[in-house]
Amino acid sequence: MASLTQSQLQLLARAAKQQLPRVAFNANWKKLYQIWQIGEPDGAEKYLYLTAKDYALLREMAQIDSGLDILSLDFDVPRQQMAQQSANEKYANIRPDADHVLIKLAPNITQSLLSQSAVAGVLHFLSGSLRLKVDAAVALCQQLNIKQLIVVENLDSFDNLFAYSFSPELQPIIDNSMVLYRGSHDYSPAGRKRFLHLIAAREVDVIAFTDLDPAGLMIANTLEHCRSMIVPQWVLEVPDELLAIGQINSASDFNKQHKQLTYLNNMLSQASCNTATQASQWLKLIQWVARHHVSIKQQHMLANALRLDRIGIDR
Repeated sequence: MASLTQSQLQLLARAAKQQLPRVAFNANWKKLYQIWQIGEPDGAEKYLYLTAKDYALLREMAQIDSGLDILSLDFDVPRQQMAQQSANEKYANIRPDADHVLIKLAPNITQSLLSQSAVAGVLHFLSGSLRLKVDAAVALCQQLNIKQLIVVENLDSFDNLFAYSFSPELQPIIDNSMVLYRGSHDYSPAGRKRFLHLIAAREVDVIAFTDLDPAGLMIANTLEHCRSMIVPQWVLEVPDELLAIGQINSASDFNKQHKQLTYLNNMLSQASCNTATQASQWLKLIQWVARHHVSIKQQHMLANALRLDRIGIDR
């Protein structure tokens, strides 16, 4: 098992690339000197002097210890890939859970794929959700020329997305979308972040579907490359009628979201300072949620068969 730490390898790499004639003789360098006796400390043990030959030897010893070349270090890889180079797979910055995402495809896309006999045997399982490596999900997104990506906050709502009711304008988008679970617990949000980062260059319409409360609004506003959010249509047309539905709103849950509400209030304050024009539909939604202590969960949207539409997010 490799004994060098990641920070020690990075320390060696920085010095070797710059061919520094001396380095501060700190705890890490003293540890390396104790192991290999490479270099020459000064009399006060303030600096360690190193020659080109010393760096060549340090590079060789580091590779023997770790399996890695300090002149071409790359820790931003999955553990499985790191295991091919080093005895210490934990050098890898990308943890196993951070290298996967949970996705599903709209039935229209799935049926189109299943109708192709050449791939039917491979893709028959696409009617359910898929836990894929991030790179594989990106490749699938490119292969299918995905233009709409729905990012869902809650796992059960992710599972039941296609059972919701959508407006005539939104339904065609849903029917041709890839659905991505935002991530929590067993499904790390890190995988979702990496996936969204990798598809940023593609023309993909990222849409958030969250709870309608301060936390959900904050998620939608901070979600990478997201430009719109799915909400009950009534909130855009007859919000009072939406709140009149029995057992749909949880003011007590709203009251637990202090940090998220502070975030939204700061947004509203900044918006009022930056523009003298009338508040946008997005800002009006935030104001309405705050004023009426709104917390409507995705599950209640489905239970009440609410028709859903989408609203643009100000950026």
